[in-house]
Amino acid sequence: MKLKFATVVFLGFAAPAFAGGSVTLYSNPTCACCQTYAEYLKTNGFEVKVVMDENYDKVATAAGMPEQGIGCHVAVIDGYTMSGFIPVKFINKLVTDKPDVSGITLPGMRMDAPDMAEEALKTLQVYAYAPGGIVKQFPVE
Repeated sequence: MKLKFATVVFLGFAAPAFAGGSVTLYSNPTCACCQTYAEYLKTNGFEVKVVMDENYDKVATAAGMPEQGIGCHVAVIDGYTMSGFIPVKFINKLVTDKPDVSGITLPGMRMDAPDMAEEALKTLQVYAYAPGGIVKQFPVE
């Protein structure tokens, strides 16, 4: 199956364009930072259901996320899966534009996540993926 991918453009704005939505956050029960991310999402208007599951990574791999993109939690919103401390700005763009991808990932643990300064947002390496693996960088601008 050949997938077509639209170019995703992020516009700079102070307030989220998409305020809220329902997120299910599958978390590694031994990780304390996942709750911090859940609180970050709640603070930004999302309804968050946290599911503690030591097999949380199965949600990601079932959606086609490459293993190197899986962090300590996997979130599902509007049919997309996400991993990492992805800022709300990226999530809003994902669910608003609805690109033809399975989801997005921000590999690694950033010390300034999730409340990153605007300058740090410009340097993030967020990737989109589909069942065949990582397909492109998901730009912030």
